[in-house]
Amino acid sequence: MVSPRHFEDVESDESEVSSLRINSRYHYNALWLIGAILLIYYSSFILDFANEWKIKNFNVRGYNLWLPILTSFISGVYLAFIHGVPKQIRINRSRIIVFFISILLLTYFVLSFYFELPEPDVYIRIIKYNGPFFLELICGYSVITGLLRFKDQE
Repeated sequence: MVSPRHFEDVESDESEVSSLRINSRYHYNALWLIGAILLIYYSSFILDFANEWKIKNFNVRGYNLWLPILTSFISGVYLAFIHGVPKQIRINRSRIIVFFISILLLTYFVLSFYFELPEPDVYIRIIKYNGPFFLELICGYSVITGLLRFKDQE
């Protein structure tokens, strides 16, 4: 026969596990935020370097083109980890489609620096102000969330 005291112990164990999960999530979020601040801090140095290189060499195709693309892509990858640590590899087709569409638009943007390509009005509207930055961010975010499954996506 099971004593009533046994049920109280089980309930308290469950509440302790639940509070540990909540605390670990808060710790993860705090650690993620510190990492995001560091990423922004060091990205600004990288982007300053690219801008200075462009001014000194009068060339927009070198570091000034590729470093912003890489920093934004890495920022998008890092943004995807706000969901936590991935639990398994699982392909999400809709996010992979988003990745391919954004990478195509981004590739067209990069190729337009090297070749004379037609630029339709819709395309100009997309990349006019911060379009390339958001395309790169979407690429990084969608590739991670399209290939990995996080606990909160179950």
